[in-house]
Amino acid sequence: MNVKPDEERKTMRMKLKLNSKEYDKLKRCTQESGLRSMSEYIFNSIIATPIIEITDVELAPDKARLKEISDRINSIALQVNQTGNIYPEDMQEIRQGVEEISARLAEYQAKLERFAVTPQTFRAIVDKAHEDVRK
Repeated sequence: MNVKPDEERKTMRMKLKLNSKEYDKLKRCTQESGLRSMSEYIFNSIIATPIIEITDVELAPDKARLKEISDRINSIALQVNQTGNIYPEDMQEIRQGVEEISARLAEYQAKLERFAVTPQTFRAIVDKAHEDVRK
């Protein structure tokens, strides 16, 4: 099958809705990236974004523990609503549960931040993607 040069690339349009703050950020990022247009920046951002897959097997222990904590906090809340009393031990248990949840969320955030793309990394990924497309 022979492909004529003008048929090699199809142009497709997409709509993107942004508020003014988001638009300003996109504009700034485009300028900082050194790319010619927002379209080029968006395209390259899509190409440069790593796909992270986390399986249920990996999440199962954390999900089970978070469910235990939330179930216990809910049972304390029910007790307080029924009796009108809350005990210092219950408050301590709630604090510990919230702290554990916060710590686990911070761990996940730290893991995700390792995948964050810096402007320098972004530029290198874009250059590599363009090189691959040319081959």
